Amino acid sequence: METVVCYHQGFVPNWGQALLPQSGTMAVMDIPRWKERLTHLPLGELHFHPEVGSTNLEAEKLIQAGVEPFSLVIADSQTAGRGRQGRTWITRPGQALAFSWILFPEKGRIRPETLGRINGLGALAVAETIQEKYGLQSEIKWPNDVLIEGSKVAGILVEVHWQGCQLMDVILGIGINVGKESIPADPQFNFPATSLEGSAGKEINRLDLLVGLLESLLKWYRRLAEPSLIKAWNEHLAYKNQLVSLNSPNGPLTEGTLQGVEQDGSLILGTSTGEVRHFHSGVIQLRLVDRS
Repeated sequence: METVVCYHQGFVPNWGQALLPQSGTMAVMDIPRWKERLTHLPLGELHFHPEVGSTNLEAEKLIQAGVEPFSLVIADSQTAGRGRQGRTWITRPGQALAFSWILFPEKGRIRPETLGRINGLGALAVAETIQEKYGLQSEIKWPNDVLIEGSKVAGILVEVHWQGCQLMDVILGIGINVGKESIPADPQFNFPATSLEGSAGKEINRLDLLVGLLESLLKWYRRLAEPSLIKAWNEHLAYKNQLVSLNSPNGPLTEGTLQGVEQDGSLILGTSTGEVRHFHSGVIQLRLVDRS
């Protein structure tokens, strides 16, 4: 049976990993240390898993059981983590940071009109944290990837659940390649990847990374409905003013100059005919056009 440890911190509605040394071997979560470092944050329940299929799936189960808002599901290892378009995001033991944050509708923040901003919320928090803590220049590849020098270091997956026309809940899943062995070896992986340790050239403490990331998430969550979030997203946007291609599972959609992100989180693309078009994420894949 899988071991799960849950700490209840209490819910603060209006706001105001410690791991053993790792050298490619499985690290053991030091649960008391995790709890100690996270107790100052206004979160709900903390659910720790040495291994799960998917933290987003575990979050869904908790929602059905009546979990508190702002609760976290954190895993040392994922065997079937979810990615966009049905892809699998594998999290190797001791090598990555993977968690899901449970959000519920909240007046002025989480509502149907702001759902397009939640990818940006997660990606911006990751980009900001790795720049401020490790001095690594990072960019956000719309809608949900974080890049370091053009290679993917983190991915965001937002899952939204409805009952008819009523928004029920949102799960914000984040996966970050931390150790060098976290980079996928799948030959079908069609975009270059990197890790924080590989880019920084030094060991990264996942507990420090997690705390910094949660602090950034909480800060930007408070600003979710404000123009400042979109402004910051645009400042970190990869390929801005460059020629990109958009593709769907059925084939190419269009090419154009990436102009930025709109207030609803959609991509603004200028075409060769002078038309300005907006695209919502869905299953769209964005790539930089190679002019060589």
